[in-house]
Amino acid sequence: MSKEFDYDSWQAKMIALEIANEVGRAILKSLAEDPKTASQLSGSLEIPLPTILFHISRLEESGIVDSKKALGKRLREVKVYSVTSTEITFKL
Repeated sequence: MSKEFDYDSWQAKMIALEIANEVGRAILKSLAEDPKTASQLSGSLEIPLPTILFHISRLEESGIVDSKKALGKRLREVKVYSVTSTEITFKL
């Protein structure tokens, strides 16, 4: 399923910034493989957690990453992130 955005929308601009960023691309690639928590992303990508959370919030706000609550290892609620689509289209 493809997610379509008007090229002049704020979402398209936010997505373009994240795609242009190495960390944003790494997060998207990792989440396209399988859903993960921010801590799992931080560990697997070897990127500090605050940096992961910054980029995840931008990706989630733009609508290409979604989160669901689940129970973590210590039976605390954690957010599990996944991509909403593996294809992004910018409509002119």
